[in-house]
Amino acid sequence: MAGEDFGTALRRLRLERGLSMRALAQRLGYSAHSVFSDIEAGRRIPSESLTGSYEECFGLPPGSLLPLRRRALADRARRLTGRPAAAPPPAPSIPPEPAWAAAGGGPHRSTAPDSVLDAAARLAVAVLSRTRTVVDRWRG
Repeated sequence: MAGEDFGTALRRLRLERGLSMRALAQRLGYSAHSVFSDIEAGRRIPSESLTGSYEECFGLPPGSLLPLRRRALADRARRLTGRPAAAPPPAPSIPPEPAWAAAGGGPHRSTAPDSVLDAAARLAVAVLSRTRTVVDRWRG
């Protein structure tokens, strides 16, 4: 994928798996394939959540397409403004493993209030992720 633009890389990955655009749209929960046609032609850049859906559909490691997406965004900004894009913000770091998990405990321990917070945080992230996916699909 080095040297490829984002749309070309996604087209190649789709074709390597023998998928039509319609089949890809169905797998990703879209009723039409026009969004994917625009993405592969370079007219659109998929959202981060749709990029994650591509990775999942194609069996790629999570985050493996994000560098291509960032480069596509920077290229678009450069074309539109005639100036180089600002450096993208650093990727969020993964929080360390909770102390109770390292000690062999689990979220079932009532003496570990952090477990409740961890469960609430995981739930909040899941809800926000799903909401972003629904909004992205609604926007088209």
